[in-house]
Amino acid sequence: MFSTDDPTPYLERAEMHEQLAVATDDAPARKMHLSMAAEYRRKAQELGIGTVRAAPASTDRLLKMGAAAR
Repeated sequence: MFSTDDPTPYLERAEMHEQLAVATDDAPARKMHLSMAAEYRRKAQELGIGTVRAAPASTDRLLKMGAAAR
């Protein structure tokens, strides 16, 4: 992990990992990407950002749809 006083890079990486989680069919990889996204969001919040949003609701819906399709 890199170190900076600006939370923006952490939030950008969190969003990237959330998108990767949605795009993969590999359950362990999805879990890892979601964990990394949560860690980057935690780090951004630690730096004092007030508005840290959770993963978009569409992520959950897509994961459920993918699981139902199998």
